Amino acid sequence: MSTEPRAAPPAPPAGPPRWTGKPVRRLTTAELAEALEYLERHRPDDDVLGRALAGEFARRTAAAEFARRAAADRR
Repeated sequence: MSTEPRAAPPAPPAGPPRWTGKPVRRLTTAELAEALEYLERHRPDDDVLGRALAGEFARRTAAAEFARRAAADRR
């Protein structure tokens, strides 16, 4: 029998993440990143949701990069 103290159990989540009720197209880029991290930890086999989130994240970041480069070219 061990005399070492046990580690405290992990705290339960405080509720669902704030982005769970939103359609994918209405998530902010930060929420998309958070959702992808959450999905990877908790539901790695959900390919459909993972692809939808990753696709939207890629589309948004590519659009932001295009806009940044276009603005730099106009200067």
